[in-house]
Order: sequence, then C-alpha cells, then structure tokens
Amino acid sequence: MATLRSSRLRSFARAGTLLRLGALLAGCALLPSAARAQAAQAAPQYELSSAASDEIGPIREDLQSEDPQKCIELLKKIDAAIIKLKLKGYDLAYFNQIKFTLLIRSGQALKAIQPLEEILAGDYFPQDAQLGMTLALAQLYMQDGGTTNDEKLREKRLAQAKARLDKWFAAVPEPVLGSDKMSVYIDATSLYANCLYFLKEYQKAYATAQKLVRLSVEPNDQAWILLFAAQQECGANAEAAETFEMFIRKFPEKKDYWLQLTQAYLSSDQSIRAILSYQRAQSYGFMNQPSDYMNVFGLYYRLEEYSRASQLLESWIKSGKVEDNEDNWELVSVCFQNLRREDAVRKILDESRKRFKTGNLDFQLAQYLWYDGKYKEGLEVATTAWKKGGLKKPGRTALFLSTANFEQRKYDEAMKFFKIAKESGDVEKRDLDRVGRILAEAEEILQSRTPEAGATPAATP
Repeated sequence: MATLRSSRLRSFARAGTLLRLGALLAGCALLPSAARAQAAQAAPQYELSSAASDEIGPIREDLQSEDPQKCIELLKKIDAAIIKLKLKGYDLAYFNQIKFTLLIRSGQALKAIQPLEEILAGDYFPQDAQLGMTLALAQLYMQDGGTTNDEKLREKRLAQAKARLDKWFAAVPEPVLGSDKMSVYIDATSLYANCLYFLKEYQKAYATAQKLVRLSVEPNDQAWILLFAAQQECGANAEAAETFEMFIRKFPEKKDYWLQLTQAYLSSDQSIRAILSYQRAQSYGFMNQPSDYMNVFGLYYRLEEYSRASQLLESWIKSGKVEDNEDNWELVSVCFQNLRREDAVRKILDESRKRFKTGNLDFQLAQYLWYDGKYKEGLEVATTAWKKGGLKKPGRTALFLSTANFEQRKYDEAMKFFKIAKESGDVEKRDLDRVGRILAEAEEILQSRTPEAGATPAATP
C-alpha cells in the first residue's frame, strides 16, 4: 500500500510546512521596536549588553532582508560577533534567534537545529516564541531524520521530534473550531501523527490521525492517507478501506489511490469490493493495464467464479486487453477443467494451440486426451508438440512421450524419449525411476521372448 514508509517521511520532511511557523514566532528580535515590546510583555525582562547591542545596530535594517545571498553574508557577521564577544546567556540566545531566522531564509534549514537547541536550553523569550521555536525544532528533527541514510540518526531524530511535540502539546490547549490558532494546531497534529507513525507507535498514530481529520472541516489528502496507513498497520483493514472510500470520492481522479483502495479491500478479504474498485477505476481511465485485468481474473478465480473468470479472460485476450499467449489460454482451459466441462477444455486447447508456433498448448491437450482415454490421439498431439518445440519443460514432454509410446508398443521410441528426459534436468528423479523401471521390465520380457542366435527351432509335432 501506499504507503507511508521512508520515502513518505522524506517527502513530508522536504515540505517544510512548519518552518514558517517557527520562523514567524521566533522572529521577535527582528520586529520593529513597538511590536517587539508588545511581544515581550509576558516574557522575562532581559536586555542586550551594550557590546551586543553595538554589534546589532549597524545591521538591524539589513536583518529584514529576504535575499538568500544577503542572509548568508549576515550569517558570517553574526557568527563573527558571537566569537568576538564570547556571547552567553540572553545575548547568545538573541544572536542565535537571528541566526536561526537567517538560516531559514538562506535555505540552510538543517543548520538551524543547533542554534534552536541552544535557545531552548534557556527561557529568554515570550512563551509564544518559545513554543514556536519548539515546534520548528520538532519539524527540523523530522526533516533531518527523513533525509539521512543513517538509521540510528533517523531513530534519534524521530525520538527528539516526539519529545519536543509532547512538550508543545502539554502547553497548548486544543483551540475551538474557527479559532485563528487552529491552523497551527492542525499542522502540529499532522507532524505528531507522522512522527508516531514512523516510530511504529501505530495505535497512537491512528488516534492522532483520527483527531487530525476531525479538526479540519475539509481534511487534506495527506490527513486521509495517514489515517488510512495507520489503520492498516493496526490491522483495521476494513476500517482502512472505508476511510479510503470516503477519500477517493473526493479525489476520483488520483490514479494511485485506486490501487491503494483495492489493496485495502484485498487485505480485509473483500474480494468482491476489490473487483468493483477495479471496475470503478477503469471507468475513470485508470488501472487498465494488462496486469490490472489479470488481477481481476485472479480475484474471480479466487472466488471460484470460474465461468465468469474464463469468459472475461477469453474476451480480454481477443480484444487485446491482455496478451495473446499460451499461458493465458491455458488459464482459460484450467477454468473449464474446474467446471468439469471437458468439451470446453478440449475445444479451447485445440483452437488456441493452432495460434502458436510453440507446442506448450499442444502438450496440455495431449495430456488431457491421454487421461481421458484417447491414447492414440493423445500420442499424436504430444508428438506434434515435440516437433513444434519451444517447450517450457521439454524433459516433461519427453517423459510423457516415452510413456505414451511404450503403451502403444513403440518401444524404440519409448527408449529414445526416456533418454532425452533423463538428460534434460527438468524431470524429478522419482518420475524417472518409475518410468525407468517399467521400461527395464519390458525390455527383459522382450529379451526373454527373443530366440537366441543359432538355436534350432523346435520340431513341429
């Protein structure tokens, strides 16, 4: 299924959906003085040292720049100031906050992990800013975990993300519907559900994904997919299928989702609904490859609907929806065998074998005729199969010809084909031994009945 594996984590991490939130809430130091004073009302009262303030003054206006190259130049000045002044405490937190924002703007998000960790080690900023940076750090941990090939680092980053999110949710109550805080809360819930899923805490991921869907009047497709994947991992396959049914009604044009829906029905042993899903997808122009049609055939076969299965497969072969090959015609014949319609089996094999230069269907028909008591006809068709060639297991055909010729008292032919079967390497030893014993006994009988050379015939009484 679709499914939310490491590639899904990388896709989620690259999106950077929450960095904007952390950057916005952490940007108090870059706000105009009046707005900054308002944001600081509920915060502890800290002030920059004179030396730190002198370093910021000349570049304060430049810090508003969104130009990535300009931000990189500013980062060099900030790093140089941190080293030059040996900053600590509030001064270091203030400069790290600026550094974090510049790293985001310059496209170096993962390098922002260290300054954020240093900032959050203290309590220097208003609660909203602290929480915003906590949320941003959790997202950065997820991003780093999703882009690394180091499994240990991946697990570490996921655990760190979960710890930060637990802290964030402990401090942030669920907003009422319609609140301007709801969009941030929904993004955080989405991040948390993803984190839990990749940590394989599937039950918690399931519950969180349910909450995510509930919070949104119109949940996005990622919310539905996450809920669907968590349900599957929890073994709630029927519920997963129902979830995807609701989702796909909104997005019937999304090709990949139809496959996921059919797989959900298959996982919950709902073959009929899987078949219907294929048919619905095909009405939108999806899932109409030969493999898809063969999957539908397989579903009907599994349900023992052999008549419908044979009818569909034969029509698809003739219409070109599936390949016109020996294997597919053999499957049609197998359906009729299961229905015990010997006449149909013989007809299908006899007609279809004439379409191919290879002899596999001829061999199938030969076996059917032989075991139906039509020995002479069976031998003739098997001989035709051998002459046409292209056999999947020539040794099996040779062993059949050895046995059939023996039964028809064609002993030289029987021995010839037995030798071929023995040298083929695709016949089981027990089958070779069985036929070999029969041929050896027959040879002894023949030799015992042959007069010795030079012997005088007995006088006729």
